[in-house]
Amino acid sequence: MEERETRAALQWKRRRHRARFRKPSDAPLASVYTDCSAPFYVTEIEPWEREERCQITPDECIMDDEYYYIHSRLTVPFRNGRGQVSWDVWVQIEPEHAQHSSSSKVRHVKGRLSSAIPGYPDTLTLPVQLTFQGSSNLPEVHLGETEHPLYDEQRDGLSFQRWLELRPLHSQYHQLSDAR
Repeated sequence: MEERETRAALQWKRRRHRARFRKPSDAPLASVYTDCSAPFYVTEIEPWEREERCQITPDECIMDDEYYYIHSRLTVPFRNGRGQVSWDVWVQIEPEHAQHSSSSKVRHVKGRLSSAIPGYPDTLTLPVQLTFQGSSNLPEVHLGETEHPLYDEQRDGLSFQRWLELRPLHSQYHQLSDAR
């Protein structure tokens, strides 16, 4: 009887010991370069200075009363037409377009991407067009015609192999607090 209790205690210790090794690491999820909680140039400002220079809400950001950013969504469809990948990004727009009305009328505004998207070469300042579709949805981002792999993938669709490469980066990017 005592031998059974000893075996059970040993097995419990072994299992407990194994489970400890399976815990996820406490390493930081991402560097500031993949952070989508604010426009890239705003994240470069020191936190104590950011409070004075920036007005940040979940939908928009104003830096130095001169630069206006809109939180929006960039979608890339799959080639087979069965779904899409979405990235929450920030787009810099002209100040006169910042005060958009909350009407249901579809509007188009030109701007520049202000988010670094992991898995792609430099995406900062890529020309884009925002499509506002009402006050409840995030504006949709459509890249302007350029020689960039992100433009090609938004136009032609994402292959399954490419999605396998991007998936870990995408999930890491969207685990940040503001990306949900």
